[in-house]
Amino acid sequence: MVRFLFRSMLCLVSVLLVAPSLTAQEIRPTPAAAWQRLKEGNARFAADAFAIKDVSKKRRAELAQGQRPFAAILSCADSRVVPELLFDQGLGDLFVVRVAGNIAEPGMIGSVEYAVGHLHVPIVVVLAHEGCGAVQAALDGKPLPGQLGWLVKQVYTGNNLPAEKGAALAAGVRANALHQAAALIQQSSELAELVAAKRTQVVVGVYSLTTANVTWLELEGKAK
Repeated sequence: MVRFLFRSMLCLVSVLLVAPSLTAQEIRPTPAAAWQRLKEGNARFAADAFAIKDVSKKRRAELAQGQRPFAAILSCADSRVVPELLFDQGLGDLFVVRVAGNIAEPGMIGSVEYAVGHLHVPIVVVLAHEGCGAVQAALDGKPLPGQLGWLVKQVYTGNNLPAEKGAALAAGVRANALHQAAALIQQSSELAELVAAKRTQVVVGVYSLTTANVTWLELEGKAK
């Protein structure tokens, strides 16, 4: 009986010692904390002050057991816009889907739904960038062959654009990013529910190719 009680106490102590670490692993950052992490990462990238990334065999083995990204990024496919780099994040940190023009088309929406619904990602970023070729093609309005023509038609450039070409492109990039973010929520009931419950947040950023900084936009279009 004494031996049984002793073993029971050992088991209880083991559970109490292990439980805090398990709980800590399961805790997800709040949308605000996840956003702040992205902002800090971008600041490091722009300042050439990169954090040390763990890409070791041990880390890869851990990720082989499952992924726990803290943010989902719907980004343009432009080769100069690499979310893992410009937010200074490592393996397994970001769930990234990329398509020219960062459009909220069905495949992209489904991927984001997986991130928020199954991976419980607390923040979704629609990431545009200055000088976007897809937005410029939409502004030009010229017919394009194949599926590229369909893609460009999904880009929204807004109304009452400036007359100057560069300013019009910049305004079109912002308008499209905000439009795609709104469409993402409108076309996904699952995402809309999570946003309404404040379990997930959708934010919009525009990456500068020249400064490496991300300018954050409110859904109403104001810079942050």
